[in-house]
Amino acid sequence: MDSSQAFNSSLNIATGAVTLQPTPKSQKKQDASPPSHQPPSDIAANSNSSLLSSFDFANKSAEAEKMRSFFANIKRDSVLVSANADYVHTKPSYGFLTNHQLHAVLPVLESRPALLSDRIFSQGPRPVEHPFSVRITLDMLNENKMLESPQTMEPEDASATTPPSAPYQKITKFTNCDVLRNGKIVKDETLWVRGGKIVDPASLFYEAEHGPDEIVDFKGRKTLIVPGFIDIQLNGYFGYDFADTDNIETSLDVISKGLLKYGVTSFCPTLVSSPAAVYHEVLPKIAQRKGKRSGHAEVLGAHIEGPFLAPPKKGAHDKFTLQSCPNGYKDMLDCYGPSLEAADSAVQIITVASEVEGMHACIYELKKRNKNIVVSLGHTQARYKDAEEALNCGATMITHLFNAMEPFHHRDPGPVGLIGCSLTSSGVDKPYYGIIADGVHADPASVRIAYVAHPDGCILVTDAIAAAGMEGDVFSLGTMTVRRKSEVEVVIDGTDTLAGSVVTMPYCIKNLVRFTGCTLAQAINAATIAPATSIGISDRKGTLMPNTDADFVVLDEFDEMDPSAFNIAHVYVNGEEVRS
Repeated sequence: MDSSQAFNSSLNIATGAVTLQPTPKSQKKQDASPPSHQPPSDIAANSNSSLLSSFDFANKSAEAEKMRSFFANIKRDSVLVSANADYVHTKPSYGFLTNHQLHAVLPVLESRPALLSDRIFSQGPRPVEHPFSVRITLDMLNENKMLESPQTMEPEDASATTPPSAPYQKITKFTNCDVLRNGKIVKDETLWVRGGKIVDPASLFYEAEHGPDEIVDFKGRKTLIVPGFIDIQLNGYFGYDFADTDNIETSLDVISKGLLKYGVTSFCPTLVSSPAAVYHEVLPKIAQRKGKRSGHAEVLGAHIEGPFLAPPKKGAHDKFTLQSCPNGYKDMLDCYGPSLEAADSAVQIITVASEVEGMHACIYELKKRNKNIVVSLGHTQARYKDAEEALNCGATMITHLFNAMEPFHHRDPGPVGLIGCSLTSSGVDKPYYGIIADGVHADPASVRIAYVAHPDGCILVTDAIAAAGMEGDVFSLGTMTVRRKSEVEVVIDGTDTLAGSVVTMPYCIKNLVRFTGCTLAQAINAATIAPATSIGISDRKGTLMPNTDADFVVLDEFDEMDPSAFNIAHVYVNGEEVRS
């Protein structure tokens, strides 16, 4: 049938007449009956007229009138919404037109119109994936197909066909707020949360048995909901050091709770260069604490910084723990122990100096065995070509750019030059890079140069140590003693060598705005979607897209005169607010 041909059958409902488009011939046979796995709808008829009349609002009950009024206000050319007339023998039903086919779904609960009104069709009609959905095609109307009501149909063995009911999951709706979603701010958005996950309101419409259990309305407040911050380099905090084997469980517990007040909802506990015995003892304990826990920031896995580092660029690492790997991967496995190859390895990131003996082969073999472990270059004397070769072997990141590495030189830019490379010019893509934006580890001008060269690769890290969040002047870092030199500067005791930092993630975010001139949203991306993508977890962290973890931060107290200004008003983990 030509698209210009008129169609002589229409479906009349209280809100007006809607003409169904013809079904393509190739689909007629397929569409003539409902899918076998879906029960038919509650439509029964002995003729075309009775079949069609089942979609009229004949019943004038309060619920029918409410639904009729709501449906009459939907003005989508591609969406037809209707309701069943029989409120005595069957439950209410609704239908809508999508892909030139009418879909009827049973039942509609009283709260569902509210879900529909929340713009669930804003992206256009969606496919029907409801267990009680049945396609009603043009052929079925013309051929007077009989459809029995599922209300009157009992399966032969109900226990065999009815799945066990899942535990109820609370539904929360956050409204009248802006949302940083997938790296971009969406104005006047609504965020839905169910079972600790961000959910698509359209899928919620089909699955939920009622509307939200809780509505968090930010009307009258200028708020921005952003993904929870992710810190992938954190040596310690609140007086605890992750390399302290005697207190590792306590360290993980105290720090994972304490970080929440700074908006950090996920982190990589970082171990500085240590004897093999430390890794053998600590890594299994970190593995046990990986994953989500109520009221805690999530432990993503360990960042092992060392001991395969260049002695001249050791920084605050104990030189007596450093080593090379002349036997390749075997030396690395002996050092870190079985946790390196465990099915759910405790190791997320390993920082190495690419010029250390045997390291290129080691990187290649490590990535071959476990693609999920990220190799980062740091504490290195590598020249540009050597660092580039490390990328070819599988490295994808640089640890605290500018610090503990060869400085940029116009004849040999060293590892810093990697952020300017491209697939076209060198055969490898630009790596991600961590940067400590505390104003001490790198001059603001250096931070600005790096950000302009590769903004999407910028990852804010605190590189915090046990002194962070604490009063006092002397603390431990692995086997070293460190001393606070100023409010934001910590050095190895008796030297001027920097030894990590004592800053917070919000402090670094604000500084990135001030140092580079980027927007607040762009700076937050460097603490959310960038680290999540760099370690391969953007499918569940850092974006606030549907099906990702409902870990997020509510910001307020912005200042038009200071684009870096914000305040952390609320922090949510698994969709539940946490209070410090």
